[in-house]
Amino acid sequence: MFKDFFVQFIKGIIFGLVYFEITKANDTTFENIVLFTTLYLTMVYGAYVIDMDKNVITSAFLTKAVFTLVDERIKRKKKQD
Repeated sequence: MFKDFFVQFIKGIIFGLVYFEITKANDTTFENIVLFTTLYLTMVYGAYVIDMDKNVITSAFLTKAVFTLVDERIKRKKKQD
């Protein structure tokens, strides 16, 4: 159980860094990473409580990061035109 928590904790930190560094430029702070990781862990263990696959939560966070990145690139391109 502790090993799984540690792995999920590391995933939360990595997802937070990816989300804030790649999609939200200049928004990577210690507080934001802690909040993001806490949200991720809450959702993962909430999924565990309701007997839902944790990979669904992981996939949702990755999908959100990718779509936000694409959306920002489109907005940035429109502003340049």
